[in-house]
Amino acid sequence: MSKQEVLCERYDKETEELIAKDEVGFLSTPLSFFKEKQNEYAYLQSEAFESIKVDGLVLEYDEVFEVYTAMFGFSVQKKWKGKIEAFLNEHYNKEKMNYSLMFSGDEGLWEVNLPLNYIDQFNESFSIDEAYQFLITFIQALVVAIES
Repeated sequence: MSKQEVLCERYDKETEELIAKDEVGFLSTPLSFFKEKQNEYAYLQSEAFESIKVDGLVLEYDEVFEVYTAMFGFSVQKKWKGKIEAFLNEHYNKEKMNYSLMFSGDEGLWEVNLPLNYIDQFNESFSIDEAYQFLITFIQALVVAIES
């Protein structure tokens, strides 16, 4: 992603109030930032996301389940549920924890909530940018799986 096309904002989980519009340098912050600031989440938006059928990605730390979580709207038709689930089940340790996948008919997209800790090759020592890049690569592979 080129630096100028990235929107990065942090919000308060409880109030949904904007805490900060961050410069791209914030992305080099260790992912553990969210474990330390459990009341915050980051929203990242980029034109580059169009190719992976996502408009924005949210990253946070879920203090209840003690996992890093990504949430995003995935703009593919409802009929692809089987392929989406097959891909997630292949790359995700469901025995440890479930992901959430729900189709929103109003918006015509899948609402996806993924605990990242249980995806193959996720590493808690990632920077925030590395976590986003990991997630983008994961979603790109999902798109390829659906389209094949």
